Amino acid sequence: PLSAPRVHSRLGAMAVLAKMSAVLGLALASRAVVVASGAGVPDADIGFGVSMPMLAFGTMTMSNKGCTVEGAVEQWIRLGGRHIDMSLLYKTQPDAGRGIKASGVPRKELFLTTKVEGPIGYNATIDQVINQDLPQVGVDYFDLLIIHFPCPTMADFPNKCGSKFKQERLDTWRGLEYLKSTGKVRAIGISNFNTEQTMELIGAGYRPMVNQVQWHLGYHNDTFLEEMSALGIIVEAWASLAGPTKSHNIPGVSLGDARLMTLAAKYNASTAQVALQWSVNKGVAPVTATCVADHAVSDLKAFDFKLTEQDMTYLDSLKEEDPSMEMIV
Repeated sequence: PLSAPRVHSRLGAMAVLAKMSAVLGLALASRAVVVASGAGVPDADIGFGVSMPMLAFGTMTMSNKGCTVEGAVEQWIRLGGRHIDMSLLYKTQPDAGRGIKASGVPRKELFLTTKVEGPIGYNATIDQVINQDLPQVGVDYFDLLIIHFPCPTMADFPNKCGSKFKQERLDTWRGLEYLKSTGKVRAIGISNFNTEQTMELIGAGYRPMVNQVQWHLGYHNDTFLEEMSALGIIVEAWASLAGPTKSHNIPGVSLGDARLMTLAAKYNASTAQVALQWSVNKGVAPVTATCVADHAVSDLKAFDFKLTEQDMTYLDSLKEEDPSMEMIV
């Protein structure tokens, strides 16, 4: 499904990545996922002493229909959520910032992500974060800054430009590195980069800490996940419940799918809880969103039960059964 290329075979891909890592002298420690206190959402060590909650709240307007982004963010934090995923592109950062402030939760207890809008270059990257992102959200630093997509135009979304614009990507990455060195961001990463585009950064001596890609039941590439894991990169999932992808003609297993509902009933859980835990159990951090308080509470309790290995394998195998079925965000 995902457009991550396979390097001849799974074993071949792992060998190539391991060899490249050894040549560059990169310390690719495995990322330990531990159960956090409070809401029970697991944390992931993404490197350099930074822990990232493995469940994020997205701030796109289309993902929060029926409420304001400000209200949705405030509600998520008050209910125990700690990771907020933002972007200048969404045009909701000021709203998210007000929700963060209204929650009353100290800044140091939150994990805030924002994005640079493509390979915009060194100077533009620094300018965007310093003069737009930080003031809009009303904070002094971000916990994670990622390059939103590897190509300069949305016509090539998510990564159709391939090896073109490599220099622009490297130049933009250097801007991220500068912002990290000044303390304006704690961790840096990428989004929608395939393996080849990721390896451009690795080949230049850099290592992203996170790669956020489209990932959900019925649409996931385990080879890509293994390739990222071999590089010490945590994968995040946008469209983690398959909802926002329907208009893109991308397959996905709806939360209303009868097979998923049957499995969820076995655990007295919601289908969203099953989908979120499946993702995290695979080492992938989902981004979700909701206006409904009960749904937010349910999402945050998605780790109060344990899917069996057999059921994880079954979920891995699910394909979209009815393309006409409404997908629920």
